[in-house]
Amino acid sequence: MQITNLKIYNFRGIKKASIDFPFETRVLCLIGAGDNTKSTLLKSIDWLLWPNWNLTACDNDFYMGDTSNPIVIRGTFTEIPSKLQTEDKFGMYLRCYNVPLEQGIDDEPKKDIPVCLTIQLTIDDTLEPKWNVVCNRLEPKSISYNDRKLMQVGVVGDNCSRDMLWGKSSVLQKYVDSSGVLHEAYTKVLREAINNAELKSLDSVSDVLLTVGKHYGVGFDSDIRNKILMHNGSFSTTVGVFDGEVPLTQKGKGSQRLLSIGLNIQSCESSPLLLIDEAETGLEPYRLKSLIAELRTICEESGQVIMTTHSPIALTECTTQEIMVIRSYNGETSAYRLYSDDKKVNNDFQATLRSNAEAFLSKRLIVCEGSTEIGFVRALDHFLYKKYKYRMAFQGIGIADGKGENIFKYSKILYDCGYDVCILMDSDLPEKEKDKKVFRENGISVFDWEQGNALEEQVFQDSTITTIDDLVNIAACEKGYESVSTKINNLGVVFSISMDKIVIPPITDEQKKKIGTTSKKSGWLKRISLGEKMGIAVFKEWDNISNTSKLKMTVNDIINWVMKHDE
Repeated sequence: MQITNLKIYNFRGIKKASIDFPFETRVLCLIGAGDNTKSTLLKSIDWLLWPNWNLTACDNDFYMGDTSNPIVIRGTFTEIPSKLQTEDKFGMYLRCYNVPLEQGIDDEPKKDIPVCLTIQLTIDDTLEPKWNVVCNRLEPKSISYNDRKLMQVGVVGDNCSRDMLWGKSSVLQKYVDSSGVLHEAYTKVLREAINNAELKSLDSVSDVLLTVGKHYGVGFDSDIRNKILMHNGSFSTTVGVFDGEVPLTQKGKGSQRLLSIGLNIQSCESSPLLLIDEAETGLEPYRLKSLIAELRTICEESGQVIMTTHSPIALTECTTQEIMVIRSYNGETSAYRLYSDDKKVNNDFQATLRSNAEAFLSKRLIVCEGSTEIGFVRALDHFLYKKYKYRMAFQGIGIADGKGENIFKYSKILYDCGYDVCILMDSDLPEKEKDKKVFRENGISVFDWEQGNALEEQVFQDSTITTIDDLVNIAACEKGYESVSTKINNLGVVFSISMDKIVIPPITDEQKKKIGTTSKKSGWLKRISLGEKMGIAVFKEWDNISNTSKLKMTVNDIINWVMKHDE
């Protein structure tokens, strides 16, 4: 089974949501900052296909606790069990895939197009849930819990330990109906316990009763004794599954979740819909990677897995097609695809997922043109902590590689997915100036340098001579002293060697920039670690850099952007 669309009104933190799930992708990973209603989306599907007649709802399940507006959860599903497609069930309610649920619109099934079934759960202020199958052509028809059971949904969350116990909410119940067996066993054990119970310590009341009876004229036919009474109410005793003498509930949380997932999958005859909240919980990286690979294999041809995660490990195992970014603003939840029709841009996203997945788990992103900029921003983060005790990560800010020439397409997709985005890039390519202008006009900050300058050129041009000495020696350690000193000498810059280090005397801004241009062309600092070393050298001398320099003004603008939402 596969869900293709989900609409929600007034459920918990969601006032309104309309999510279209991609038909061609059977494994979906929902990401987004905390409190963006990812878990609520899974819970809504769980409630929609609730396999029992009773569902406990309370006022707090309504958006803002307002029961005047009913909870409405509506889901459209494909790969419906054949038993539900007969005319005496819901065959007349089958709908055409990807047709809106709206009166007047033809949703009759079409040849060669998948058929769907739409189920709606409504809960009003009476707190009585009502489940119906709906379509555009007929009045809603009630669907029983026995029919909902056929929909084959498995739910795994923090309460996976319940699946290690027998009970109506346990996945074990899908294998064997335990109610009759357990009741018979409880009754037998309890009767044996009653007959063998030691209650002699309570028998002292017998003399009191005999005395009171005699006084009030109440006689007794035999000796008075105490005995447990057996009633036909529910039993509170729990039956668990044991590994030898050890209950499975004492296994690690990761092991319990894996068992729960496996049991949910195996309990479905075919085409399972599996909901997993925070897939990484309790799992080591290798087990998490194996789990995602297994889920993808299981759903290769049918079924669907929808999971949430805050783990970069999980993201590295996903493709861009499998990721949906969830955003919630003022009660309205939206979903976005982290995917581009541009193959090159999509490949760039995939590469970032593999190398820097945590960036996509941030709320705000500094998109850098290349690795040198990434390293420089990392150094800025260290500087902000030393100066203000401020960490970018604590404020939900990540750093993403914009992959050079595709930086604008890349950033636009991130922006459209709800990320608060800014760009850090060079100014050495005039053809990019038009794109910069468009982005700025749309409210996206673009931080760059003087016209014609790349980062290295601006840094060398505006830095102190102490910083320049540090930078050329960083380059010399990386590229070799002979190579770096030869290039500096070819620029006509006089220098000396002291204690195996290159020492440059005061030089003009033009000469500084020339060294920066050489650094850029020679790739002296073209690596994240080297860009970070460059930034550390710059910020060590930060107070000595002119306040009117482009380097200082641009970096201060970046700092203002970083700290503008200090939440």
